[in-house]
Amino acid sequence: MLDSNSLIGMPWQLAKSRLQAAHIPFKVMIGGASFNRFFEIADEGFYVARITKVDECLHILVYRPMIASDFGHSIEVDYAKEII
Repeated sequence: MLDSNSLIGMPWQLAKSRLQAAHIPFKVMIGGASFNRFFEIADEGFYVARITKVDECLHILVYRPMIASDFGHSIEVDYAKEII
């Protein structure tokens, strides 16, 4: 039996294949645009954000992933690494 909580955070294509293999009925909802000042949003791909069970069907909310910024490679972060 597939634990639906194990799908949260997983890339949607992988989660979808596992649900189909387990013959679990589902509906997919695409979340609206995420407004984030620090990260850009990817143009492709989705990840599983939330799963709710309605009757015998899973309702799956997916979002586009954020693209990591270069913050970890800034001069300030490098300076802090040297001190620590």
